[in-house]
Amino acid sequence: MVLLLAWLPTAQPAPAAACQEAPLMLIHPAVARPYEEVIDQLFEGLGQGTRQDMGVCALDALNARSWSRPPRQVVAVGGSAYAAAEQAFPNARVLPILVETLPAAARDGLSRFVEPSLVLAQLRALSPNTESLYFIHLSDAPAELIRRAQRSAERLGLRWIPIAVGNLREAALAIERVRGEASTTSAVWFHRDVLALNPDILIPPIVRRSWAVGFPVISDDADTVERGLLFALTPDYRAVGHAAAAQLAEKRAGLRNLRGVHRVLNARTARAIGLAVGPAEEAGFDAIHD
Repeated sequence: MVLLLAWLPTAQPAPAAACQEAPLMLIHPAVARPYEEVIDQLFEGLGQGTRQDMGVCALDALNARSWSRPPRQVVAVGGSAYAAAEQAFPNARVLPILVETLPAAARDGLSRFVEPSLVLAQLRALSPNTESLYFIHLSDAPAELIRRAQRSAERLGLRWIPIAVGNLREAALAIERVRGEASTTSAVWFHRDVLALNPDILIPPIVRRSWAVGFPVISDDADTVERGLLFALTPDYRAVGHAAAAQLAEKRAGLRNLRGVHRVLNARTARAIGLAVGPAEEAGFDAIHD
């Protein structure tokens, strides 16, 4: 059962089909129907942060039309949308969002990754006795992101144990290693997209060991929490849209990790591994599985 602890307004559909001209535009690649809500939420958050008229346009519609009044500002979702917007609107301020690394021509942007210090602060709050952290990440994860996560862990006094994986077999071997080494003072963080290699194969053995030994396992995917991981911090896409509006007005260079997050907790797992999670701690989460 999921208990919603923070009410979120229903996103208003973004008028993607219109691809209308506006001073500020949100441009995105084509998305499957389950992900259309993400675009709606980005559009809603962007609108909450600006007073400009806005339009939204998918890449295929963008490339199929000409523009009498090009936008002054563009928020581009992903690298392909950024490249297309830069080519279509060379005089516009184009901000890439939800990218792994900053495109070469971009001055600034918003990452697709949650700020690591937020994740580790949440881990410390729930599991104050944790001493070591296994950080399991994809081999092609940005090096700067890994360094940032390491610095955040070491500032909290955690022993840093990174494990890079490039495929399902390597991820399964990493889990077997953790199953053999982890103790009650360990924690495991599966960084974004690792468990997506095959959640049916990867999640059950690490959850069983987590419950048997009593150590927290966390990730960046809310769906994994329902399946037994302790918690996840995932992007709040309305907050991402709002942050994009703020970033358009700033002159701060560089790629910024996401700080607007949706927090999901598995209270049953917390009890199973011996964590004292009371009402005060639960109040900080947007959704709780029990």
